[in-house]
Amino acid sequence: MHKNEIMEKQVALRYNQPLQQLNRIAKRPPVDIEFQDLTYSVRDSYTGSDWRQLLKSINGKFRSGELTAIMGPSGAGKSTLLNILAGYVTAGVKGSIKINDRPRTMKVFKKMCAYIMQEDIVQPRLTVKEAMMYAAKLKLGSEIRQCEREAVVLEVIQLLGLEKCYETRSEFLSGGQRKRLSVALELVNNPPVIFLDEPTSGLDNFAIKQCMELLHKITQLDRTVICTIHQPPASLFQNFDQVYVLANGYCVYNGSPASLVPFLARANFPCPSTYTPADYIIEIVQSNPDTISSLNNIIQNGKINMMIKDKKELVMSSVFGSDICEIYNDPIQTGCNNDQDILFPVSVWSQLAILLSRTFLQMRRNHSVITIQVLHHFASGILIGTIFFQLGNDASQTLSMFKYILSVNVFFMYTYVMVPVLIFPLEVKLMEREYFNRWYSLKAYYFCFTLASLPLMILCSVMFLTLVYILSDQPMDMNRFLWFSAMGISVGLTSQGLGYLIGSFFNITNGSVVGSSALAPLLALACYGMGYKSGIEPFMKVIMCFSYLRFGVVGFSATLFSKREPLNCNDLYCHYRNPELLLKDMGMQGEDYKMQFYIILGYMLLFRVLAYCGLKYRLTSELSNKIVYFAAKIVRQKE
Repeated sequence: MHKNEIMEKQVALRYNQPLQQLNRIAKRPPVDIEFQDLTYSVRDSYTGSDWRQLLKSINGKFRSGELTAIMGPSGAGKSTLLNILAGYVTAGVKGSIKINDRPRTMKVFKKMCAYIMQEDIVQPRLTVKEAMMYAAKLKLGSEIRQCEREAVVLEVIQLLGLEKCYETRSEFLSGGQRKRLSVALELVNNPPVIFLDEPTSGLDNFAIKQCMELLHKITQLDRTVICTIHQPPASLFQNFDQVYVLANGYCVYNGSPASLVPFLARANFPCPSTYTPADYIIEIVQSNPDTISSLNNIIQNGKINMMIKDKKELVMSSVFGSDICEIYNDPIQTGCNNDQDILFPVSVWSQLAILLSRTFLQMRRNHSVITIQVLHHFASGILIGTIFFQLGNDASQTLSMFKYILSVNVFFMYTYVMVPVLIFPLEVKLMEREYFNRWYSLKAYYFCFTLASLPLMILCSVMFLTLVYILSDQPMDMNRFLWFSAMGISVGLTSQGLGYLIGSFFNITNGSVVGSSALAPLLALACYGMGYKSGIEPFMKVIMCFSYLRFGVVGFSATLFSKREPLNCNDLYCHYRNPELLLKDMGMQGEDYKMQFYIILGYMLLFRVLAYCGLKYRLTSELSNKIVYFAAKIVRQKE
């Protein structure tokens, strides 16, 4: 049957049998999230000593099959609560969080939930179909057949109304379509809980309506959908099943939207007819701090849930009553059958293969970047080769060869340090959502972008090195040329590793400053001592070892000048006709270019390991928050 006919047939069955294939392949039970006496404290960044409570012993329960909105004014703690419930923040949190009346286990819970962040960042240069298929390969496991993955992808796409843009690349999607694609990518493995941070921000009214319809469709599948929203319009406010309002870290309302007006009237804050209930409660808690205490006492900081019974009577029921959903004793409660499933559905090597396939497809379509890199290497090779044209075998121009060697080093240094510094933070931002939602491990991603950049980098580098080698009239010795190329590529890879290291710790603005500032002393140390013979101070020799460019300069010099026939001399006397004498005067006599190459590779490994550690620290908020929290706790105890 043709693919379009399959899609049309499934569209007709979409509402009668939603996600039938997905529920069969990745069945998940409903999940209720309950929290009691939840408190979150952070150290004041201004005073450095005081602790500030962002959440203050709040309570609540968010049920499956309901669309819950966390509301409140700016700074109320909406995103903080969402981040804590999603497991994005764990350090500094006190109180209990239960899943189906059992204590939450983070390793298990992360497998059960999806967190869709405010920015609709999706992988570029992929069609909706391709993005969904890669998500299915990563999230459904290797035991699922290809035809089953395709069936699941079609079901999810149809549920979210993305059929018309099935073959459209992500950069050409509208804001609403991109939001739906973000949700579709996370629905592929049928998560029981979905968190959304400000899902309606940046959307027009029509797109907001589509977004809300989408979220309601998801809740009808017994999913728990929780989102933050600032001040929804009246038409949007009534679409929520439950509203949880925060103010200054306290819960001031917990219940259905229809119950809010009667609740405010009972609390002696009647809502004027000219106000929408959502706007009014946010306005009164902002204008009068005493209102927060009054509303908080009535709602008992979230322990009470307000609802309308039979559309007439306002009922106050305990959140922690007997209506808690049943406790699942089967391991399927978690969606995991063993420890490997808890980590990732597919192995690290399978993740790497899938990510490499996706990355190479994106790179192949990114024609502008490929063209710029090729032209940059070609033009730079022609320029440097022309500046030092046919000077490589001229004994009267031997000192110019050091400028030539420095030029080659500087080219590789700036080209491969600054590109990752400027691009890598954007790559991390793209990857953050996928990594937190457990698509793949950080190791697989790190190996992927390390390996994916090698083919183009090596090809362009060899082109550049061939041009500068031939145009400068270096010896036509294959072994010498191969080591010259190996030295240049190793300096480029090490510079790239340094760029990744800087990019993993800093954003683009700060990284560009740090990168350019770090390169100046590295280059100065690389040139230090030229002409000193063996008279370089011992402590400076130690300091010079901290510059990998120094080993590049020595390695290039030894490669070009060691064990070489006397150079051509067109003058009456050429002092450096014997290249070994030049190496002696430059303090490089006896240096082995192979050893320089191995040391540069050592720096490359060091920079890449440190970049991995920096990336893990930056992405794993649990780790970084815990380090900051425990460090502050130790300081506080000493005080």
